[in-house]
Amino acid sequence: MNNQKPQKIHIGPLPPPLGGISVYLYRLSKIEKDAIFIDEREINTKTKLIKWIFKTIFDFKKKHFIYHSPSLKLRLAFYFLSLFSRHKYSIVSHGKGLENSYQKANFIIKFLIIKMLKKAEYIQVVNQTLTPFLYKLGITKDKLLIKNAFLPPPLKEESKILKTLDNKTIEFCKNHKPLIIANAYKIVFQGDIDLYGLDMCIELTAKLKKDFPNIGFIFALANNTVNKKYYLELQERTRKLGIERNFYFLTGQKELWPLFKKADLMVRPTYSDGYGISIAEALYFNCPAIASDVCDRPEKTLLFRNRDINDLYEKALGVLDGM
Repeated sequence: MNNQKPQKIHIGPLPPPLGGISVYLYRLSKIEKDAIFIDEREINTKTKLIKWIFKTIFDFKKKHFIYHSPSLKLRLAFYFLSLFSRHKYSIVSHGKGLENSYQKANFIIKFLIIKMLKKAEYIQVVNQTLTPFLYKLGITKDKLLIKNAFLPPPLKEESKILKTLDNKTIEFCKNHKPLIIANAYKIVFQGDIDLYGLDMCIELTAKLKKDFPNIGFIFALANNTVNKKYYLELQERTRKLGIERNFYFLTGQKELWPLFKKADLMVRPTYSDGYGISIAEALYFNCPAIASDVCDRPEKTLLFRNRDINDLYEKALGVLDGM
């Protein structure tokens, strides 16, 4: 019984909605068919979490929980669960949420975060950016797993995904050249800065229209109900710049990868980031990608200086001129 291999259980956001982590877990579930995948919404409230912890404590079948979300509450819950049960856990950090949580915490929570990290079986990060922080906390190299979060999309689902795109989107792709794509799950601010760089995408389109009058830019925004006022301000900005026919907001839960096969360029002007799965996805389909220089990026990504619109424009112009 002591040699029993633990059941592997991945916990995190499962689609819908679509997002970087949820898409990763969906694709991982197609590969790791012996593992169990649980949507974290099943345990994300206080009542649900307490019930789940007590139920799991008395489940004597050994489990290895692999947690993928940035929720500090749930990360610490796995630590406390391991103190009172045979179960193990590992932490996957898809961005900088782990470091951000630590920096904002009081000394008691910082102490618990360090204990939680040291007791984990392993800590998986998507690039080298987080490693200096972890080493500073006393995490050893043998406990770190550096592995990017890109998994190739299931190509057999392409026709089904294309059917979710309306005629307006298809026509926009057909009638604009060159075609640029960017994406975000929702509008987020870091301080007063647009995290995903929607504002930069609009300014970039206006600059490039002088060189390419028929340019098209699709910004895929899965959730446009958050920061609605800012979203409406951005739409007004496209009208003031005279690019309302060139800039298209693709809203709703849509898988984006089939459009990379039609695009001439993908941009990811994020103010901070973990890796950028959409970049790897674009490159996988031979679509050039430009991204901010805020972290390690997939090989062959062209980098521009963070929040520097002129550098972004020059890099984009260089790619599109060479078409």
